[in-house]
This record gives sequence, C-alpha cells and structure tokens, in this order.
Amino acid sequence: MAVKNKKPIKAADAKPAAQNRAAQIMFAIFAVILILSMVLSAVANY
Repeated sequence: MAVKNKKPIKAADAKPAAQNRAAQIMFAIFAVILILSMVLSAVANY
C-alpha cells in the first residue's frame, strides 16, 4: 500500500553556507600544517 503522508527527506548537507565555508577553511589549515610538518621532518632527516 502506498503511504501519502511521507515527510520529505532532507539533504545530507543542509548546513548553512557559512558553517560549510568555516569547515573548509579549518580543513585547509590542517592540511597545510600536516604537509609542512612532513616536509620539515624530511628535511631534518636528510
């Protein structure tokens, strides 16, 4: 039987744009720190 009163399913990323942008910036900063750490470690061991 079909149910007529289904609630619409919300999208997975229904976050506000500002929160999404802040998360992207935090991830970018973390990635840069991680890469710099690996480069520094490689230079120190060379």
